[in-house]
Amino acid sequence: MLASLITFLLFSSSNLVVAKDSCNSFADYPAEFSSSFQQPVPPNVNNEYQASWVQHKWNTNVSHITAGFLYNSPAAGKVRVDEAYEMTIASAIFDYTNVSSDGLVSNILYSYSPTIASKPTIFSDYVNSNFPLFTKDVLKVNGAVYTGLTTRDKIGKVSSWSIMYQNAIPVTVFLDGCNTIVGYDYFSPGLRTRVVTEYFNIQVGPVSDEVFKLPS
Repeated sequence: MLASLITFLLFSSSNLVVAKDSCNSFADYPAEFSSSFQQPVPPNVNNEYQASWVQHKWNTNVSHITAGFLYNSPAAGKVRVDEAYEMTIASAIFDYTNVSSDGLVSNILYSYSPTIASKPTIFSDYVNSNFPLFTKDVLKVNGAVYTGLTTRDKIGKVSSWSIMYQNAIPVTVFLDGCNTIVGYDYFSPGLRTRVVTEYFNIQVGPVSDEVFKLPS
């Protein structure tokens, strides 16, 4: 896992296919304040993908910015997240096939600090994940409401859709013209926390099971 994480940090941007809004010009999306406005039907999304990401999470107690690489695979029921920050390299797997009675997700995290030669610190528990497992019908099953066209810094023009994730957390999901998720924002009421996540260098396609293997 560490070797693949280091390889990502050095070389990933040269090998990935960037998702572009070439599939749809967004011309069919209605304009707000139009007399002919009708709520669009939420689309299915491309749900097997890998991507670079950057995330900023903040509240009155913390401001945390980190970046890395992730794999989203509903076929495996898992999300893997690699990240680097403040002399730390870490890799986490969120197993959505193993969820507690109160909705927490099984998580195992390996982190190396202050150098990659350090012995890994291993965390394993059930957590509230900042990285949802996005399924093909995530917008439909969560009753998404179309919230207009907007622009994201790393992608450009996108459509936005608001849902109540787990019937508790307001999330806005952003799609490019190919209906690929390019980021999401949410507000967690408990600690009054705002989280903004952007994807780029997105590669759509099946994720190898090898990605989710743990050290023996």
